[in-house]
Amino acid sequence: MTLKQLKYALALGRLGSYISVAKSMGVSQPAVTLQIQALEEELGIMLFDRSTKNVEPTSNGIAFLEKAQSLVIESKQLEDFAIELSEEVRGEVTLGIIPTLSPFLVPLFIDELNQRYPKIKLKIQESLTEDILQGVKNGTLHAGILSTPIESKSNLNFTPLFYERFYLYVSEKHELYSQDKIDINKLDYSDLWLLREGNCFMDQVTNICSIQPDNNENFVYESNNIDALRRIVEYKGGITFLPELSTLMIPSEQEEMIKEIKGRKKVREVTMVSLKTEVRRNLLNAINEVIKDCVPSQMLKKEDKELVKTNFVEK
Repeated sequence: MTLKQLKYALALGRLGSYISVAKSMGVSQPAVTLQIQALEEELGIMLFDRSTKNVEPTSNGIAFLEKAQSLVIESKQLEDFAIELSEEVRGEVTLGIIPTLSPFLVPLFIDELNQRYPKIKLKIQESLTEDILQGVKNGTLHAGILSTPIESKSNLNFTPLFYERFYLYVSEKHELYSQDKIDINKLDYSDLWLLREGNCFMDQVTNICSIQPDNNENFVYESNNIDALRRIVEYKGGITFLPELSTLMIPSEQEEMIKEIKGRKKVREVTMVSLKTEVRRNLLNAINEVIKDCVPSQMLKKEDKELVKTNFVEK
């Protein structure tokens, strides 16, 4: 039994197709088939049911793959630990970041990270919260950056990085445009452009407004793209919510469209999540350090800010 066989089996259990496994791992389909067959023969059990259109794990296969996943993760951590024994900050990190944060955060810190730690090879995947958590748990991601708090019973470590304020973005055509600070209770919700349901940013916005957007299909925009909503407001009118980092990239001629929300500052907590057993801790700490040095200093303080819930519960 080899690690290669275990990785092929895990990929087949996840993708359900020999062709897909071969493409994802850069090998031929016969090579995958032979490795899986050799593994089943050695074990003396059938791991996969091939009688259906998609290859699916048998009941024995499900139990075996669960244990195999742990072994593959541990083997990867052993490789990483060897790197960690060196005092030099170097190595590869695969980092998942939620779509409402990634386009605005990454440009802030990536150059500084490359200059300060040139031997860190960072790969970033833009993913939703659920996919980031799954990736961290199955070892395809070393860590993720997402919005918290979230309910989790997994063996995960949550490290808060900063607190990002919510703003309104108001069309010049809107009656509230002349106001610098807007009372959220006086919003006409039919004027709002919001993100796709199931997005944590969307959940937080509905928590701020105490609304249920699925009751009115007219103001749910099927996208996870903050900039797309901003352009809609600019050209069609209305209002949307913006996270603080996105406001740093708005052209000066449109800055007057950014409005504060009256009352206590409402923020989302931005957090790095990783396994508690993650051995590339020094690399993650280095990335955390650079991020904190690059975001505006007022975002590092939690005091006098109202933390908005995400409603996310890990499955």
